[in-house]
Amino acid sequence: MRIQIPQWNSFRRTYYQAGKSNFMGRKSAMVALSALMLIGLISFAMPARAGVIINSPSNGSTVSGVVTVRAQVTLAWWSKLWIDGNGGPTAATGLVSFTWNSAGVADGKHVLTVDAYPSGKPANASESITVIVSNHSSGGGGSTARHFSTLSKFSTLPSDATCAAEIPWGAEPVPANAGTNNTKPTSSQLSFYRANGYGANVYAGGWAFARVDGQYTSTTDMIFRWAACKWGIDEDVVRAQATGENWDWVQPTSGGDKRYTYSSCVNGGFTSLWGYQCSNCCYQSWSDFQTKVTTNWQTWPMIHNSTAFAADFHFASMRACMDGDLAGYFANRPSYNGHTYAGDIASGNLNTIMWGCIGYHYSGNWYSGNSSSGAIWYINAIKNFLAQKSWKTRWPFVKWPS
Repeated sequence: MRIQIPQWNSFRRTYYQAGKSNFMGRKSAMVALSALMLIGLISFAMPARAGVIINSPSNGSTVSGVVTVRAQVTLAWWSKLWIDGNGGPTAATGLVSFTWNSAGVADGKHVLTVDAYPSGKPANASESITVIVSNHSSGGGGSTARHFSTLSKFSTLPSDATCAAEIPWGAEPVPANAGTNNTKPTSSQLSFYRANGYGANVYAGGWAFARVDGQYTSTTDMIFRWAACKWGIDEDVVRAQATGENWDWVQPTSGGDKRYTYSSCVNGGFTSLWGYQCSNCCYQSWSDFQTKVTTNWQTWPMIHNSTAFAADFHFASMRACMDGDLAGYFANRPSYNGHTYAGDIASGNLNTIMWGCIGYHYSGNWYSGNSSSGAIWYINAIKNFLAQKSWKTRWPFVKWPS
């Protein structure tokens, strides 16, 4: 039998109601607190938006010559300068600066834009300003970039920065090169390269490969022009050789000289080429200029993943050849078609020497072969590409220097 105690029931109901009221109040407070915490967590989880502020030049200002564009870029992985929608140099983030040669555009108004990019995604922040370019006293009119021509033996070669400043911005002919065009070798990669056979920095009788650094980013043709300027090689010869070696100029898929045996793909402890972009085989040569990596293994992977390094290295080799640095290599080799390396170098005929070095890149000999084989065949092929200048019709939107 259950005993009823009215006082206890009354107390219990009173306590329960008070507790329920107190509990509900705590529950409401907890719900509100949870909501605030959730909002805070969501805010924390959502990445803050990148920001770009162009500090100089100021909007509407007049500029001339080489212009330094300074900007503050936050919460991004990298940044890029655009000139009238044409891609220019890239930079990191924070307080950044870009160098732009305004001589590459006509006098008048031009739009400069700095974009901020997250990792592997399109730009998510930008700022634009308008500047007035005034490089010609007569006002208006276009400017023509100077043509980089072949320099004679032992000429004083311009610095990387001098060449970069002289190249006006232009449209990218090969968008597929965006990654390799914006990749510079790291200091550790360059240290390895120099420590393994490319350390001498000697001109007038020695290798000049220590000067190769690939520290330049821009469009494909601007990189070609930079290498042409740096090593004193005619820029159209650079374009012609790239056309002969890799017609479409696409650096990332530039593997050549395919081989199917392991022994043909390695050099001592260097085995990186075996199976690379090729199952149970390898490509011995890489880049728009087809450097034989099985021999020049110290250049890997820079010769593939950096367009600037690839061009830099190849035309350093060309300059070394033109300056007579291959005398030891050719010392006991036969003459071909009335030519010897020592004799042609001694003659000082710049045209003969340049084409002999181009033929050597292909055959390993000096003016060997004939119209259907060897160095002579390759020289004629590159001369044909040079005469055609097919890049002008393939990519007519690029402002090609005359």
